[in-house]
Amino acid sequence: MRLPKLRTGVALTALLGLLSTGGFCVLQDPGGPPPSPSFACSDGEPPADGEATLFFSDPEGGATPLAEDAVLPLEYGLQGGQHVTVGIRHHTAAAGVWSYRVGFERAAGEETPKGTPVLQGANTVAVNACASGWTETLTPVFINFMEDGVRDTSGNIPNARGVLRVVATHTDTDEKLSAEIPTQIDTGG
Repeated sequence: MRLPKLRTGVALTALLGLLSTGGFCVLQDPGGPPPSPSFACSDGEPPADGEATLFFSDPEGGATPLAEDAVLPLEYGLQGGQHVTVGIRHHTAAAGVWSYRVGFERAAGEETPKGTPVLQGANTVAVNACASGWTETLTPVFINFMEDGVRDTSGNIPNARGVLRVVATHTDTDEKLSAEIPTQIDTGG
């Protein structure tokens, strides 16, 4: 007599577990989770003396550096998070693992009116750099609305101006490179 009760209890526990983890969800999230970082080796001449070996590039891909004050769209996730996707190009002489600390912050000296949210955020990713060549990385930068997070009178978060910055550190040698560029975030408001 105890065996049927045990089976029923186990079945109910399994059913509740599937329901709580989304195991029965048949509809895919339209927003989905933020993208995972992606890395690829790419062609191109090595940088000449004095040229950047680390810079932001168009998130759609390509060898062209991102233009100053480029506008990056803010992407909203279903779980309440938001991020922008950035492209990074890095040339190294030898393969190895680098840690990229990528961030967005308000430009120095830029005043924000009281009641206006300030956007800032960061992400750190490990990157396997390509041997003697260019590594292209696409990665999200998680953005937070800081201070009081008040929306403007139309109900929208205003667009943000700031600085996109990356610090790349080789995990074995502690060699560091950095790059930054003024950018804007289009919040869709």
